[in-house]
Amino acid sequence: MNASTTPAMGCRLVIVGGGFSGACLAIQLVRGSVRPLAITIIDPAERVGRGLAYGAVDPDHRLNAPTFSHSLLPEDAWHLSRWCLEQGILQQDPQAMRPDGAAYIRRSDYGRYLEQTLRDHAHWPATGSTIRHCRDTAVGFGLPGEPLAVQTAAGDCLPADQVFVATGNPLPRLQPPFPPALAGHPRIIENPLDTARLSGIDPQARVLLVGAGLTSLDVLSSLLRRDHRGPVEVVSRRGLRPRSQAPVAPVLARAQSLQAIAAMPAAMALDRVHGLPAAWLSAAATPPDVRRWLRALRLRIREVQAGGGAWYQAFDDIRDSVWQLWPTLPVAQKRRFIGRLRTWYDVHRFRAPPQNEEMVEAACAQGRVLFGAARLRAVTVSPDGEAIEVTMRRRGDGDDVTETYDAVINCTGLDPVAGLAGNPFLSSLVQGGWIRRDPCGLGFEADAACRAVGRDGVARAMLRLVGPPTVGSFGDPIGAVFISLQIHRMLAEVFGELTGGG
Repeated sequence: MNASTTPAMGCRLVIVGGGFSGACLAIQLVRGSVRPLAITIIDPAERVGRGLAYGAVDPDHRLNAPTFSHSLLPEDAWHLSRWCLEQGILQQDPQAMRPDGAAYIRRSDYGRYLEQTLRDHAHWPATGSTIRHCRDTAVGFGLPGEPLAVQTAAGDCLPADQVFVATGNPLPRLQPPFPPALAGHPRIIENPLDTARLSGIDPQARVLLVGAGLTSLDVLSSLLRRDHRGPVEVVSRRGLRPRSQAPVAPVLARAQSLQAIAAMPAAMALDRVHGLPAAWLSAAATPPDVRRWLRALRLRIREVQAGGGAWYQAFDDIRDSVWQLWPTLPVAQKRRFIGRLRTWYDVHRFRAPPQNEEMVEAACAQGRVLFGAARLRAVTVSPDGEAIEVTMRRRGDGDDVTETYDAVINCTGLDPVAGLAGNPFLSSLVQGGWIRRDPCGLGFEADAACRAVGRDGVARAMLRLVGPPTVGSFGDPIGAVFISLQIHRMLAEVFGELTGGG
């Protein structure tokens, strides 16, 4: 699958971005179409499908959910599980399997799954559809009234019947109060996924991690596996940490062979997420109000716990309905949630891989890792240039304190809009009026069918947004299963537009 492949004659689709979102979109398009498609994925990476998250090489960086939650195919929840059995992944990585029967595989192995599945669909005999990789960077989009096309940095102009923006998450960037000039400082790691930089940290170094989400667990696992002996401190504004994973239902835990998987419900995610919101949630959803939902959630959790259940059973009901509920909220309510509740939602939503959690908990018990709540006030280089001085106000303290660290690692998370300046294609779309930021500033605005909303407020079918760039429009299109389901929901309209246009 490369740029020299001759595409099939058919509808020309261009996907900008070759990470999970782009790969999943291409695969579902090929499988769902009844006519030939000539799909081009534009991405500068040598290998398509791995993206930012799944290009990981550290063996301690794992998926944060079981394999049946990461299938590329919504109608086949066990696609990844079968692949793991066929490839012998669990024999090669016995730590992946948990006592409850859930498998949390390495992100590098998941990257292999994405890459191989995309390659398997590069020439689809049922329709003659093709997927090719244009190893380049998209830099421009046609002007209104001109034939639809995407321009690349190499000077190519790729005509298209539809264009999909699947740019995923940008590389992590330093956020205030870090001065931008410190991004290249040797004692500050702006990109926590840079494994080579992590491995270069002195084992005796005093290290500060800024941010306590899943990224911090990855970094801590890397440091601990290398037997880091210096003190490690992790700070975030509220001091919250990702919650533990829920135990797997016994019926799912029995899926340990191809024969057992064959007897499992194939469309679990479709059935759960695409159904109506739970009755208790529907009753609280009119009129849409964040505080009403929060009160209803707390009440439901108490009811579930009184019956012997756990909080995640109630929380998962609301998580699975976010894509339906979020668009109904007034903008003021959305902003209220972002400012006051988003962090709490995230720590319950994005749960810790058990392997990483156990490693970090053991280190905390030994005093090797310390978590705390603090707000950073300033970050500077020490007078001798050999350390980083961080001024912060810890929770409960009335005064600022300044601490000195040998290394500071940015773990503050990902922001789809943060990379706008570094993405020439997104910049060109904004400048041309093809897309606009959503009112909450989380991403870019899209309608219910993922059609991009332009500066003039018009949604255009020839340009669609997929995955993290739509977080402001749909609330939670971030995890693999929810991106996959988002793509599945829009396919009927995509194919309808293509049929109507040709």
